[in-house]
Amino acid sequence: MRLVFIDDSQQREPPRRGLGHLMAMGAVIFPEEEVATYADTLAAIRIDLGIPSQEEIKWKAPKGSFLASAGGEVAGALRARMLEAAIDHQVRSIVVVIDHSASYTQRNQAEVGREILKWLFERVSMLLDDYDDIGIMIADKPGGGSAEEGRWLADTLCITGDGTEYVEPGKIVLPIVTAPSHHVPHLQLADLVVASTTAAIAGRKSGLDLAPKLVKIMHRHSLGDVNGAGLVIFPPKYNLYYQAFGETGCSKPGRNTGFVLPVKGHPYYDDDGLG
Repeated sequence: MRLVFIDDSQQREPPRRGLGHLMAMGAVIFPEEEVATYADTLAAIRIDLGIPSQEEIKWKAPKGSFLASAGGEVAGALRARMLEAAIDHQVRSIVVVIDHSASYTQRNQAEVGREILKWLFERVSMLLDDYDDIGIMIADKPGGGSAEEGRWLADTLCITGDGTEYVEPGKIVLPIVTAPSHHVPHLQLADLVVASTTAAIAGRKSGLDLAPKLVKIMHRHSLGDVNGAGLVIFPPKYNLYYQAFGETGCSKPGRNTGFVLPVKGHPYYDDDGLG
């Protein structure tokens, strides 16, 4: 059994040239036996850095919180150590990022969000198939209260119950459940991973600084690359895998073909868009 904790993120005005409003959803996937041990590790990290036990760890710390006033050095150390612990505890990540300014432009944000959730569900199911395992998906409670939560859960039922055109149902054994992230450290890791991955693609230093650790937990398909498995960027901009995360290969397992990154003639070949 694997537990799959999901969260979402956005970057509305990326500094990287050629990108628009980025919408993302992603997951951190824990082997069952690592769930409790990761929580213990994070509790020890909190103590070491002097972070109160009741403080919720958020990529964007709320004003007035301990992390908002502690300074960048504490936040940087916390983020790095959380990702190092994820590596040690065999966590895998999947993040799907859509540039809403360039794709699905006729759909509103809620509709695009449902599309991203479907893509994420497919890739989580594929990961579970790779490990010959099953899983449960846990999401943070929506911020709009019980009515919003009810609408969100209704949207997920057809995915978990019926599957999609690419994956059969069954790998995710329950409808997606929700929990308050304030009390679930694994959802706080999901917040960090999804937000920092999206920030790295957007070209923000806060995300790029964490990219060498993020890439170590990204799920890889059978040919050893992250594209389409641990990370999806749509519309495709293949060289961003290289510019943001240092990936040097991009391949398609079904066709058993691939190519070396960066790709000449594609955006960001010899320019990261941050000049």
